[in-house]
Amino acid sequence: MTLAANHSDIAPVVLCASARLAQGIRQWLQLKQKQQGKMQWQAPQVLPLQDWLYQLTEQAILAGQIDLQTAPQGVLSTTQEALLWEQAIQHCLRQHEALNLFNTHGLASAAMEANRFLIEWNISVDMATASDETRQFMQWRQQFQTLCKQSGYLESVRYQVWQLEQLGQLSRGLPARIQLAGFDRINPLLQRLIAGLEAAGVLVETYDQHVVAQPAQRVGFAEANDEMRAAVHWAQQQLNHNPDAKLAIVVPALDAMRHLLANLLDDIFHPEALHPAHAETPRCYEFSLGLPLSRWPLVQSALALLRLAFQGAPHPQTELSALLADIYWSQAIHEAEARANIDAEMRRQLPLQVHAQTFARFVARKQADEYPIACPALHADLSALLLQAKQAPRKQPPSQWSAYFLTLLQATHYPGERSLSSVEYQCQQSFHQVLAQLSALDTWLGPVDAMGALHRLSQLCQAQIFQPQTVRQPNITVMGMLEASAQPLDGVWVMGMNDHVWPPLSRTNALIPAELQRQAGTPNASSEVQMAFASKIHQRLLTSAHEVIFSYARQEGDRLLRMSPLIKNIAEANSPAGVATLAEQLASDCTQDWQWLDDHQAPPVLEGEHVSGGTGLLRAQAICPAWAFYQYRLKARKLETAHNGLDAMQRGDLIHRVLAAFWTAQTTLNWQTLDPQQLKTQLDQIAMTVISDFNTEFAQPFSSVFCQLEAERLSKLALTWLWEIERARPQPFSVTLVEKTFKTLIEGVQIKLVIDRVDTLPDGRLIVIDYKTGSAPDFKNWASDKLSEPQLPLYAAFLLQEADIAAVCFGKLRLTDAGFSGVAAEDDIVPGIKAFNHEKNKLFDPAQFPDWPSVLTHWRTQITQTAQALKAGAAAVVFESEQDLAYCDVLPLLRLPERQLQFEQQQAGGAA
Repeated sequence: MTLAANHSDIAPVVLCASARLAQGIRQWLQLKQKQQGKMQWQAPQVLPLQDWLYQLTEQAILAGQIDLQTAPQGVLSTTQEALLWEQAIQHCLRQHEALNLFNTHGLASAAMEANRFLIEWNISVDMATASDETRQFMQWRQQFQTLCKQSGYLESVRYQVWQLEQLGQLSRGLPARIQLAGFDRINPLLQRLIAGLEAAGVLVETYDQHVVAQPAQRVGFAEANDEMRAAVHWAQQQLNHNPDAKLAIVVPALDAMRHLLANLLDDIFHPEALHPAHAETPRCYEFSLGLPLSRWPLVQSALALLRLAFQGAPHPQTELSALLADIYWSQAIHEAEARANIDAEMRRQLPLQVHAQTFARFVARKQADEYPIACPALHADLSALLLQAKQAPRKQPPSQWSAYFLTLLQATHYPGERSLSSVEYQCQQSFHQVLAQLSALDTWLGPVDAMGALHRLSQLCQAQIFQPQTVRQPNITVMGMLEASAQPLDGVWVMGMNDHVWPPLSRTNALIPAELQRQAGTPNASSEVQMAFASKIHQRLLTSAHEVIFSYARQEGDRLLRMSPLIKNIAEANSPAGVATLAEQLASDCTQDWQWLDDHQAPPVLEGEHVSGGTGLLRAQAICPAWAFYQYRLKARKLETAHNGLDAMQRGDLIHRVLAAFWTAQTTLNWQTLDPQQLKTQLDQIAMTVISDFNTEFAQPFSSVFCQLEAERLSKLALTWLWEIERARPQPFSVTLVEKTFKTLIEGVQIKLVIDRVDTLPDGRLIVIDYKTGSAPDFKNWASDKLSEPQLPLYAAFLLQEADIAAVCFGKLRLTDAGFSGVAAEDDIVPGIKAFNHEKNKLFDPAQFPDWPSVLTHWRTQITQTAQALKAGAAAVVFESEQDLAYCDVLPLLRLPERQLQFEQQQAGGAA
């Protein structure tokens, strides 16, 4: 290939490796003409290689230079080719016993690549020595070519071979000069094209930007995040020095870092974009490659609605929650609060996996509840979607499904009640184009069911790359390693130059012998091929801008990293500073105008103000006052986590109900004459009744098998507790209170309490029992100044203060280590519990607690002080241990990481 050292007066045709590069070069050449003051000029001929070959052959057919009878009918699109490969594979494997286990889509992708390698790189396979995988692939290939022959179409690589064969027959239409742009790897097929053009008298050159570059620099950073910050800081400095500078940030792993890099660029160059109204403000940067259409919210919403309409399998609640929060259907803005309440109720009442019809019935039921969640538009649109989906034909061609999908989406008022932005409108148009592509698959697919058509639509959306059109030429282009710049650049920063990233690792195609791939030098065939390819890109990057910087990270977490061998010979420079995020900038700005406020004081509880929460309120206040303020006074709640079956709290509630029903039926038992079999039969009946009543509380009841198994578990657990623990108690007792609800005022704060159980001994003293089915209850705090488990002390010191309390204890309801734990006035009241003043009991200091009444007085005093602090508005984020906050529903509001950062900064400042 001849290099463009001499400048001919003949305008060349520039052939590019990608459509995006062609568009960029056109814009750059037109800009040069404007800079020269020209008002009109001949439009440059810049187009992708495939488009040029297609135009050339079409013109030759029209001119009669190519016999139309011998020309193929057309070229298969990528989707059409994949479909034919899938059909070929399924045909060859139709007798295989494990056909349904094969991923034919993945096999088709591998077969497409292998077929392209065979043709592009002139690989011949010796069937005598071929492996089973290769033999199987060659069978697929033969069947694929048969299908192509039947259709009259060729796959893109064979169509290109046919186009090259026609070059020798073309007597006119070839340009005098051709420049190739963006071709970092020249395969034999491209070499054949170049040879054919040169034989026809065409001057073939390499498109050259003519950039005089300074010596490149190499910089290292502790981590990739520091590297990214430094690259953005470098871009900021470049634009401060020259606002018209053209820069590029090259990232090998662009997809993985795209989100973080976009956020950092917005923080530095477009902080106003943080406001929703300015989210689509034109940026001074752009990513050279868009995202798959399926990743854009507008299209995600459409695909999710169609899955909801046709998928027979249950849907994860995460998908339904996303749909409820989706703004692109129904009246999402007007019913936003109702939808959020539906989501919260769904998490509480429905299982982890929910059928579409069950979800629709749930929404309908919530409209008619005692306290309805009114969302009529959601209800109407959801019902219309499922009704029309139910009326759809079982099978029909993709073109009819394409129209039917649009009708279904319109039934839900997709794309929502507000006007679309420019980007959203472009996205919608791209989605309609994909629906048109689906319509073009009638010949290849034939009649399919709804999920088959939706599956193909999802694949098309995943394959379609969408990049919104911008109104301004960006100063910064963020690109991958394989992309070439369309214009000379002022500066390039190449990130991620570590040896495990660049050169990329080799990866041979499993359907072709690896040795043949290495001999031919196919992409990814060997380390040598990868190194040669990376070296060529490296040389291109070195001459792509006036200033070139390569950077690498020294570690990733605890893993030490090494630089890429391609940059070892580049001089190391000092690592520049990185930019701060927008949050860090705001936090570090001048503080002289700041107003410092202590946020530990909440408004006091006013006279008559209702604060509910039971013992949980006092527990939260004792552990962390801010917890109590946010959760119980401001009513903040976390959303429930959906699950299948019953969670720990529900299981605990069930065993509470079983024991309550048992002790309600009889207050005493004669353990000497009690028959264990009769006890089991009684518990079996109670458990079945409890689980049946419990099952009516759910929007989607559990199956009868599940209820039977759960009843057996409850009966076994209750029998173990009664026969092994209660029967061993040293003193007879009678159960006098079961699940009794009380309301009491403590310093003007009304507390609602439910006592699980109170037993009465023969001498009239009481034993207060609270059942626990989870982790071991902690009662060691009962002697401290903060009662983090105030439930039982509150019962004893307030509700039953006039009675003679003998013991307060937890009943650990477990199959293995069941028993009592707590404190008692004396020994031998409850098994396993020592007297508070027992010599082995180190919990209560004899000097502070000389007798049992002093313990009760201590509890009353500490609970009163906790209630007083609550009433006074104490809401500081103070706690003994972060482990005490394990069950805090409002943990994010406590901002513990921020407090830790402030503490560390204060410590660092103090040390300085």
